[in-house]
Amino acid sequence: MWGYLSLLPAFLAIWAVAGIWTVFALAVANKSVNLNEGFPYISICGSYPPQSCLFSQVLNMGAALAAWICILRYHQLQDWGVTRRFNQLILWTGLLSALGTSMVGNFQQKNQKPTHLTGAFLAFFVGILYFWLQLLLFWRKKNLPQPGSPWIGPLRLGLCTICTILMVKKRHRHTGRRICEDGGRDWSDASASQRLPTITEAKRETRNRFSLQPSEGTWPC
Repeated sequence: MWGYLSLLPAFLAIWAVAGIWTVFALAVANKSVNLNEGFPYISICGSYPPQSCLFSQVLNMGAALAAWICILRYHQLQDWGVTRRFNQLILWTGLLSALGTSMVGNFQQKNQKPTHLTGAFLAFFVGILYFWLQLLLFWRKKNLPQPGSPWIGPLRLGLCTICTILMVKKRHRHTGRRICEDGGRDWSDASASQRLPTITEAKRETRNRFSLQPSEGTWPC
């Protein structure tokens, strides 16, 4: 059973990317957006029916999967001996990111912009923090048995760095303009880069098959 659960991060990445591009395709097909005026933000594409319904469903489903993954990861780290305080910090950043994703989908830019912006901040910026905390855990625990190939660590570092640069660049470019376009536009690039660490996590967990082996004592973080 645990081996199948380890595929959830990969399924989440596929679901998010496929769902967002489907919303974009529907918006273009029913002329809710005009490509001649420039490439539209996904928040704009998801603001008009009927694709707004699919937009909400995709993000709600993604948020539920993300929360499930974070809880599973929490129990795994607990069995590895990670201290409760740091483990809960990781858990809550992940759950806040999932909550923000649901807020983005349910409170579209056109209808409730302030709430939409709040959700975008939680989904992207707090979500980035979640991956950096996971990376910090990876390096601080490198002397203990660690499943997966040795290239997983550098790959995760590269993905987190690229994702952070994209977010900072987008935020800087739109300073003084509509911030929701910071978070909303890049479900095609920022979301992909944000979800890629979950794919590497899934591959690592699949190899481990979730055969958790608690270490002696606890890991002081």
